[in-house]
Amino acid sequence: MKYFIIVLIVSINVTCGLLLSADDLESKWDSFKVTWGPNSFDPEYFVKQPRTIAEAKQNNYQQISDQCEGNFLGQRFMKLNDYGAILIYDNQGTIAGVQMGIPVSMITDKFYQYFTQKMFNRDTIAGVYLYILTAYFVDPRTICQSGRNPSHLNHDGTGTGLWLQNGSNPIRDSIEMPLYDNTVSNTKWAKGACLPTMGYHYWYDNRLDKSCDEFFPAFLLYNKNKLAGFGWIVIGKFEFTKRTEFPPITALTSLQEPFPICIKKRFEEAGGVTAMHHFFNNQTWNILC
Repeated sequence: MKYFIIVLIVSINVTCGLLLSADDLESKWDSFKVTWGPNSFDPEYFVKQPRTIAEAKQNNYQQISDQCEGNFLGQRFMKLNDYGAILIYDNQGTIAGVQMGIPVSMITDKFYQYFTQKMFNRDTIAGVYLYILTAYFVDPRTICQSGRNPSHLNHDGTGTGLWLQNGSNPIRDSIEMPLYDNTVSNTKWAKGACLPTMGYHYWYDNRLDKSCDEFFPAFLLYNKNKLAGFGWIVIGKFEFTKRTEFPPITALTSLQEPFPICIKKRFEEAGGVTAMHHFFNNQTWNILC
């Protein structure tokens, strides 16, 4: 019943948006927002993120690193010690990626082998030891070399693609995701269901007999045949930031096709899952099914 109400609210939001404007139906990367919610007018959902260092500083983000060596690239900023959404900027101060940090102290390997999953690197930020998930919005090789100036940001948008860092080396281990859905068939990404204001979900190597120990902690979002965003999803309910989401099992079963047999039991054992959607499109009403 709760999930039905959420879908109803989403449908109303989309309808209202379409009535307000319908002049731009292309899936453009003209923004960067985090955290999905049923009410797109609620300020806690679809939270706009600064796309330049200048804008970040104006909004009280603080720099936590400036590195072009080691496990990560770029200048990293976060707000009020919220390592749930760490923003990455290139050497010209333009948005280049994002990270989510999860306190190691909150995690048990009883339900998922975090230490063996290459997507999870480790770092200490503000005195907190974290598991880190990293995504880049431009070719990682350019972040510390050329970067992008304001004109490139206006022309390219938030990014030129999506690279997920699947290992400790940000250059060698960052894997480029398919920009258009007509190229996904050549990969292990499997198409799931669509929900308005979210888009079509794609899950990595999704199948009925998939082992939950191999669960990939990210999903892709497509709208109008183009990559429109992505999300993190990890096994376990970790309440350490306002930016995360805690979808019920009914939402997971509806969005994954097929739904791996192991997940329901693991969901119950671990107390749920923690997710975070990231959107590159400014108009949530323009994300349709």
